[in-house]
Amino acid sequence: MDVDTGIDDALALIVAATLGEQFDLLAVTTVAGNADLAAVTRNTRAVLGLLNRSDISVAAGAATPLLRPLRTAPHIHGPGGLGTIDPDALTPRPAALYPESAAEVIARLARTRPGEITIIATGPLTNLALALRMDPPLASRLAEIVIMGGAITVPGNASPVAEANFLTDPEAARIVLSSGIPVTLVPLDVTERVRIDRTGLDNLRQRAHQRGSTVGRFAADVLAFYLRAYEQHRQAGAALHDPLAVALLARPDLGTADPLHVQIAVADPLTAGQCIVDRRPIPPEQILPSNVRCYLQVAAEAARDFILDLLLGPPGVGNA
Repeated sequence: MDVDTGIDDALALIVAATLGEQFDLLAVTTVAGNADLAAVTRNTRAVLGLLNRSDISVAAGAATPLLRPLRTAPHIHGPGGLGTIDPDALTPRPAALYPESAAEVIARLARTRPGEITIIATGPLTNLALALRMDPPLASRLAEIVIMGGAITVPGNASPVAEANFLTDPEAARIVLSSGIPVTLVPLDVTERVRIDRTGLDNLRQRAHQRGSTVGRFAADVLAFYLRAYEQHRQAGAALHDPLAVALLARPDLGTADPLHVQIAVADPLTAGQCIVDRRPIPPEQILPSNVRCYLQVAAEAARDFILDLLLGPPGVGNA
């Protein structure tokens, strides 16, 4: 997993760890995005420690986008990325750090297990772009990249036309989507439809209390901050962006993915990070060949319930 651990990335890590029988989580790499690199790396190590997955090491990656200044989101994720929670208080055993950079770890794992590695990317795509520059054959060694990013038929959430991850580093997004790696895109078109509201949050907190799940209580605590941030922007419920990307990898039956050709705008500040999709009613042979599988439909209630069940954490982990 390649993450910029704010709140929804933390939830995505919980979902992935709880699906341990389906996913062999080899490593987690971090990239600046929701917060600065030091914060997202500290958050990631702490969440893995909370999940009793200190066996999974973390590699710190890019501290800035390829060509642009970093933009963070303290208004959504809090100043440190986990709302008001201090990651140092989560666990006495945070995950270890690789001595290598994120790009180096991605390239090395792909070399040692060609055709076997899927990357779930829930932050800006800077690390992946750097890994492709460092090791061009990487594109032929990865099985797939599942990306939470982009907006196809809906408005952006960080500009009128761009989703936050793609706006933060549009050049990296363009490199990755044009690399030839099989890409599955989980855009705002579906993530904005899978939301948790006050009722769902209260239910999660009650279930975490009944089970004695410290993982579930942590999930409820960060979601409370996240939901308040959405409510301050007059939105009904908080979108479960990053957990949905993991959920759809495990349960593709929860949505419908279409083949599309997607390019990313980079030149004009007004459109940077926008997904350009050829949807003209022209003969199929005149349309550019697809470079992504893109989810545009999702069974929203079923996906939400699936995610909320997993946020209680792996059985036997963090239960008291």
